[in-house]
Amino acid sequence: MDGAGAHPGGGVAPARQGRGWLGWLLPSATALVIIVVAVLMLTTPLWMHGALRQSGATQAFATPEQAFSFSDPTVNQLLFGGDFYIDLGDGHTFYTAQEVSHLRDARAVLYLFVALALAALVLIVAALVHRPTDARRWKAVARGGAGLAVGTVVIGVVAFLAFDAAFELFHRVFFSGGNWEFPADSNMIQLYPYAFWQLTAAALGVLCVVGGGVVWWLARWRASRLAP
Repeated sequence: MDGAGAHPGGGVAPARQGRGWLGWLLPSATALVIIVVAVLMLTTPLWMHGALRQSGATQAFATPEQAFSFSDPTVNQLLFGGDFYIDLGDGHTFYTAQEVSHLRDARAVLYLFVALALAALVLIVAALVHRPTDARRWKAVARGGAGLAVGTVVIGVVAFLAFDAAFELFHRVFFSGGNWEFPADSNMIQLYPYAFWQLTAAALGVLCVVGGGVVWWLARWRASRLAP
C-alpha cells in the first residue's frame, strides 16, 4: 500500500530535506557580496574619469584634469577616510559644510554595506569549506546570483521609467537627514551631475546582472557535478 514517502518499488523513499537556515541565508549573502563588489569597481579611476567625461561634468571645469583633481581625493577619502576639506589654496575649500556632511553620511552607508558584505563573504566561504560536496549549498549560492540578475533587470526597468523617483527614494531611505539636496551651481552637483548618476546606476546594473549570471552558472555547474 502506497503512502506518504512510499517508493513505487515497495520501499520507502528518503524524506526530502528542507533548505534550512543556510538555504535561505546564502542567496541573500551572495547577492550582497556581488552588489558591493560592483559598487567598489565603480569607484576606480577607470570608471570615474570616463563617467565624468561622458556625463559632461568635466565641462564645468577648466580642464578634465582639474575635475579629476577634485574627484580623486573625494573618492579616496570616501573609501579610506578623511575630512573631505579639499583646499583650493585661497583660503577656501571645494566643498561646503553641508556637502561635507553628506559625504560623511555617504561614507558611513558605504562602510556599513562593506562590513555586511564581508560578514556575508565569511558566511559563504565557511559554509562551502565546511561542506564542499553539499550540492544544496552550491545551489543556494546559485539562487543568489540568479535572483540578483533577475531582480536587477526588473528594478532596472522601473528605474529607467522613473529614475527621478527612484533616485529620490534611495536618498530619502539612506540619507533621511535631508542633507542631500544642493543647488545646481554647487560644486557637488557640478562635479557629480545628474547624468553621472544615471550612467553609474546603469553600469551598476550591468555589473550586477553579469556578476549574478556568472556566479549562477559556476555554482550551478558545481552543484550538478555533486548531485547524485
